[in-house]
Amino acid sequence: MDKAPNRKPAEPGLPRLSRGLVIIQSLLGLGLHLFLALPFLRRQHGLERLRPRQRHLFVVNHISLLDTLLLAALCWRAGFYPVLVLGDRNIWHASWIRKFLSRRTAFLLERGKLNPNRIHELEAFGHAGEEFQLIVFPEGTRGDGITVATCQPGIYFIAQAARIPIVPVFIENMQLISTKHGPLHLFRGLRKVEVHFGAPMAPESYLPMPREEFLEFVRLKIAAAKS
Repeated sequence: MDKAPNRKPAEPGLPRLSRGLVIIQSLLGLGLHLFLALPFLRRQHGLERLRPRQRHLFVVNHISLLDTLLLAALCWRAGFYPVLVLGDRNIWHASWIRKFLSRRTAFLLERGKLNPNRIHELEAFGHAGEEFQLIVFPEGTRGDGITVATCQPGIYFIAQAARIPIVPVFIENMQLISTKHGPLHLFRGLRKVEVHFGAPMAPESYLPMPREEFLEFVRLKIAAAKS
């Protein structure tokens, strides 16, 4: 296990890496594996090709709040933790269980609110890639589970600050279980979900790209991860 540096977080709301946080995430990972991954995951593809000690920026299509929990379970199972997820404070503070789950695993922003420091916050999250496996849903909202929508500009600033390999991820069939507005369908989704991890993209391959080109590049890589 990597030894945690003894320093304060760079940004308010950014979890401090510590032995206690790693222990908490490992316990959460075990619970999520038992209650989410085992009943609903059919298989994952490609995660075994990555090196756990290497930090990555996982960019993922977004269907349900369960996306975050399933990825956390897979990262725990493969030794890719601690993780740090970029999320929306309004969504993850909507109930006590969401607040509990996000407290030690997420960096939460108030999306939709004008904030002159937003780029600074995104860059702080990117710099956390020195210590955490980063997970981002660059579409910025939950989609249909079939197509990948245009990526929001925030992922560009995160990637420029993180300078670590980007791994595109496509979650398949999560819409059978949960969507943005629909109810849970637990039985319909049993052993149906597949998670596809694409090949990692080295920083030197994406850092020189202009922002708009980079955003389309990420969108296409996420969509292609399924094939």
